[in-house]
Amino acid sequence: MSKQPSRSHLFLQHLPPQARCYAEVPGLEALLDSWLSIARQAWPDVMLPEEDFLRHVATRLSPSDEPAAMLAALPVADLYLSCACARGLPTAHAALERHLLPRVASALKRVRGGGLDTAEVLQQLRQRLLVPQGDAEPRIAEYQGTGPLGAWLRAAVVRTAFNLQRAEGRRARAEEDAEAEGSAWVERGADVELDYLRRRHQQDFREALAGALASLSPRERTVLRLHVVEGVSLERIGAMYQTHKSTVSRWIAQTRRTVLEGARERLAERLQLSADELRSLMRVVHSQLDVSLLGLLKEPG
Repeated sequence: MSKQPSRSHLFLQHLPPQARCYAEVPGLEALLDSWLSIARQAWPDVMLPEEDFLRHVATRLSPSDEPAAMLAALPVADLYLSCACARGLPTAHAALERHLLPRVASALKRVRGGGLDTAEVLQQLRQRLLVPQGDAEPRIAEYQGTGPLGAWLRAAVVRTAFNLQRAEGRRARAEEDAEAEGSAWVERGADVELDYLRRRHQQDFREALAGALASLSPRERTVLRLHVVEGVSLERIGAMYQTHKSTVSRWIAQTRRTVLEGARERLAERLQLSADELRSLMRVVHSQLDVSLLGLLKEPG
């Protein structure tokens, strides 16, 4: 009889080239064994083939300066369930229905404007996340494990609610927070000059900011995405990187400064504005930074 490949072999053969740093993590086989044990204890009714699970995790890993810490911090039970849901396992759908969807419904209280039918929103969410579109996997496969699945689902249910509000004409304040792609621009009493610059250079700014984000290190992008998109706490991020939350806070503040400076340099080179116009445009950039980052960093997940 042929020998079955080890879990570490199955895991490593699915790592993308940019994530080969995880191949050198010591004790990998034992870690993968613990992952399967944790996942199956959390979801005893969900019988997902282990190779499917290991492939699912391996193909979603981003480069890391500290691969051992990153692997140790992964929410493996959440990744196991999301993978099983993406594979269409009825037991996984049932577990999601029983254990997570009732909790995420409470996030609808955050949605401005009201007038929401919770049952309708949840049905739309099920359709959006669990039903494949054409040859593509169901969108729950986009969950990357950079934060708890519950937090990811809460963000998804809020986006779904905003989409329904807009479709029904109840826009109100929803467009400020709606599309996570950051296409909505918040207008809070900007003067005529700033409003003109914002409208004229919206695409220039988006591209400059995207370029600045692309120049960040993998750790800078990961930490910023965890904090801005997933809403992961400083303490939790610190645990992932084995450092204090104050250090994480400094990292995030420095990364924001780096992004703003990178955007400023790109805008100055691209637009050839006067010093006063550039300063005015950067006031808009700064005021819209969080909304824009939310859209640009959202590589679901």
